[in-house]
Amino acid sequence: MTDKYSSINIELTKRWEVFTITFVELQRQVIALVEKKATKEAFSLMEHAKEKFPQKRDRLGHWIASLYVLEGKHQEALAELQEVIEHGLWWNPEILATDPDLSTLKPYAEFNTILLECQRMYEAEKEVAHAHYSTLGNEEAETVLFPLHWKGSNSEEFSKQWSDPKITNHYFMGFPQSSQLFSYQCYAWDDETIARNDVSSTYQSFIQKHPLSRKSIIIAGASQGGNIATQMSLRADVEAFHHFIAIVPAFNLASLKETLTKQRDYHARGCIITGDQDPFYETVLEAVQLFEAYHIPCKLIVKEGMGHVFPTDFPDVLEEAVRYVTEQRLAGK
Repeated sequence: MTDKYSSINIELTKRWEVFTITFVELQRQVIALVEKKATKEAFSLMEHAKEKFPQKRDRLGHWIASLYVLEGKHQEALAELQEVIEHGLWWNPEILATDPDLSTLKPYAEFNTILLECQRMYEAEKEVAHAHYSTLGNEEAETVLFPLHWKGSNSEEFSKQWSDPKITNHYFMGFPQSSQLFSYQCYAWDDETIARNDVSSTYQSFIQKHPLSRKSIIIAGASQGGNIATQMSLRADVEAFHHFIAIVPAFNLASLKETLTKQRDYHARGCIITGDQDPFYETVLEAVQLFEAYHIPCKLIVKEGMGHVFPTDFPDVLEEAVRYVTEQRLAGK
């Protein structure tokens, strides 16, 4: 009887732990468990997570299916993917079709049926996808941020990473969402021309509803969004933004160089926040050299040991970044 109640307590503890963590923290825990080959614990954690994150069943199902494949359990993997479809969620079919972890499922008819169903739902959603924005923070704040989400995210999900009271009390923020559908409730900035149009149109809507005269305006973004934010700040033909903050940016160096060569905004000033373990770290260092060559003031903040994630002390790092990019404006007051 003691063992029975002990098992129940352990189960309840696991459920409570899942309900008190963010999805990003959950992902980190799953990766850590898989690296330690604690697959049983990883399976349990993700099963419990389905209750808290019902709109993340696509990602959870993908991870669980991949683990099943690693264990040679192909039918269980297929059943997991099918369960996601039955709950009304789906993937960009390319995500599943090109995932090497799922390659052994390709001979199965069930897998190809799943891909076809995903393609149908993807095309239907793609037709109605459109750019829009959401807001967060203190409308009376003197500094306004316009942060662009990562690839594979959306404005609602991304805004949660800016929801610390230290941020929401001091800044007013508008979060644009791309019109470029990537997967279920996930969007991207792949086409840079469309991306600029989406950002410009949502920003115009934002300032029409929320007058921002005499306030500091900073465009920001993470990963692919950081690349677009930086480019728009550097372009002389985009008058709305002169200051940028790029978080673990995935820079397109060719586009950056073209912008600096042909359309440079001489008032541009920025800050980059990244980690020395980020896969785009070397590209960031090259970009910083470009900025130096073209006399663009840019502060580089490198967090030791950090990968392609937000820093754990993000509110404090953001404050440092905002202070730097608005320094010139404040001095001119």
